[in-house]
Amino acid sequence: MSRPQKHTAQSFDGKYNYLLFDSVYALNAFVDYEITQLSADNASRWNSVSSNTKSNLSSDTDWYGTPKPKSVQELDEHRTFLGMPLVAKTQPQIKEKLTQYLEYLNQAVLPKPKMAYNDRGLGVFSFDRAAMGMYQTFPVNTSSQINTSVSQLHIELGNKQIRTSVKSVYAYFKDKQMSYPALQLYIMAGANAQVKGDDLLYVGLAFAELVEFMELRGVSVEVNVLLGTSFDNQMTLGCIRVKRFQDKLDKNQLLLMSSDPRYFRYRGFKSLVALSNYFGMTIPSGLGTIKASMGNNFVKVINPKGFVFEQSYSMDSAVKEVSQIILNYQNQLHGKK
Repeated sequence: MSRPQKHTAQSFDGKYNYLLFDSVYALNAFVDYEITQLSADNASRWNSVSSNTKSNLSSDTDWYGTPKPKSVQELDEHRTFLGMPLVAKTQPQIKEKLTQYLEYLNQAVLPKPKMAYNDRGLGVFSFDRAAMGMYQTFPVNTSSQINTSVSQLHIELGNKQIRTSVKSVYAYFKDKQMSYPALQLYIMAGANAQVKGDDLLYVGLAFAELVEFMELRGVSVEVNVLLGTSFDNQMTLGCIRVKRFQDKLDKNQLLLMSSDPRYFRYRGFKSLVALSNYFGMTIPSGLGTIKASMGNNFVKVINPKGFVFEQSYSMDSAVKEVSQIILNYQNQLHGKK
């Protein structure tokens, strides 16, 4: 497999070592390979994680959320978010809490792409536009007696041609790059050890509501998940693109990466060990820690126009983060700092 390019960035809070992944699949493929290439010290750390996982699963723990996994193998093969019953209960509450903030954005004036038409076949054919000038013709060829007779026969049989006087019938967005607002979002995945498994759900659900709201109003959104840790005054992260601007949001992928304790507290840990090993670093026995504002500090360095959703483990804090992103986005659109 091709090896990802190593990147580094310096921030006021330390050095960031990071890799960029185009998809969750690319991350998983990297991790599964790199975990077989561990140094002796990192292999020891990973063996300890595996042993602790077995011990946790044998106890009455809420660390992995609902439903509780049955085996380490189940955690390692976990690729689908299973907390949909909890989503069904929590999502309406998130929507209700967000209403006042989302209405604020709904009332604001956002630039929209302008629809234009051309006759060169660029874009999507608009039947409605063509129908505005549609008419019927009966071509008559009088170059010879037999051709005239054939033309008369076509008229009697009703063999007409359908034409339109409207030439520009292909629709496209004019000046899309200039008039179409775009929003690059980053979400800090996971949680420190004291956070209950199901409490990770709020961050992903609030984030999904924000993405859906923005795109319904013409704002193209890119979604990236940050998975990382800090130790020895350095940070090691993977930046995983979950949604491109032109894609629809896959809520399963977003919730799996941002809010699924079953994923983060096994494959996420596996990723942290693999990332550290790839940069030639030995991860500490506790796998480091997620520092406050680590996501914000990282994105300020690599993409100052990006918006970051830090960790939020309650409904109120998740809603507050959404409202702040909306406010910051509005300020950016209007050229405010």
